[in-house]
Amino acid sequence: MLRKTKHLHKKAIITFCFLTGWIFSLSAQDPYFSQFFMNPVYMNPSYSGTMKVPRIGIQYRNQWPAFNKAYTTYFASFDTYLPKISSGIGLLMYQDVQADGTYTQSSFKAIYSREIRINKDWTMYGSLSAGAQMNALNFSRLLFPDGLDAIYGIQLPSGETMPENNRRIFPDFGAGILMYNGKYFFGLAGDHLSEPNQSIYSEFPTALPRKFTAHFEVNLPWHRPGHWRKYYSFNPNIIIQSQGNEQNITLGVYANRKGFSLGLWTRQTTRKSTDIIAMSGFMGKQMKTAITYDTNLRGVGLRSHGSVEISISFLLKDPGVKSIFPYYEIPGEWEVR
Repeated sequence: MLRKTKHLHKKAIITFCFLTGWIFSLSAQDPYFSQFFMNPVYMNPSYSGTMKVPRIGIQYRNQWPAFNKAYTTYFASFDTYLPKISSGIGLLMYQDVQADGTYTQSSFKAIYSREIRINKDWTMYGSLSAGAQMNALNFSRLLFPDGLDAIYGIQLPSGETMPENNRRIFPDFGAGILMYNGKYFFGLAGDHLSEPNQSIYSEFPTALPRKFTAHFEVNLPWHRPGHWRKYYSFNPNIIIQSQGNEQNITLGVYANRKGFSLGLWTRQTTRKSTDIIAMSGFMGKQMKTAITYDTNLRGVGLRSHGSVEISISFLLKDPGVKSIFPYYEIPGEWEVR
């Protein structure tokens, strides 16, 4: 009985803090994916159509599994190129399930991107995205201090007021720009441009803060000396994101050879939190898959058991030409000078 009582006390504190801190006053942040290269249309909608063939991406992230399914995120996307109008179109959707289903964010967006050839080396894509997001609260899963019997360890009815509607649906808009050649790739993106009201409680309006992303990547091929040379590629990259009062910088590198990839990044946030991200992946000609593990060195630390992310991406048609994008480029075993 004592163990059960302690468990209910802990659950009550967590859920009460969740409701009062998250729903009422905290400006919620978007889900963050470590494998930004596996769902690039989420990072920047201007990636829609850049592969010139239809592409499907699926992603799963389990963040802090030691905290009873604190954050579980599902993601899917589709994009393709329309050569007749030199444009790309795309769809993306995700569901972020928080506190084991207590609070859920679901988003769906359609994307249009326009290809602009600057010169024979440089290409630019500009994009717009539009869709809707639904926030849902499962009030029956919440425990409050006034609904907990500290002696017998049982849950009692609470005096807390339920919201008039457990769901809120609102429109959402974004935009982006991407520029690249065979070596350099950089872009800017903005999301939630209208800062819509996301609060379920009408008496406590809360704007969803705009999110801004800047990203930069360099493709650095490497050859061993000799006429027949083994060929590798190294890709340093940096991502800077800002949303409301939160900012983070992700800095790292991944390397490819014969379809096998390894990567290592560090992520710094304004809360002085430091994450280390390790990645292993495989690229086929039309399919790629990857797994990452994040561990937090400050804040929740190793007590959270880190975060695991698994993804898979398909090209539904053989591009027919060597990709200019680093993570879709498969360095061969041998390369002639």
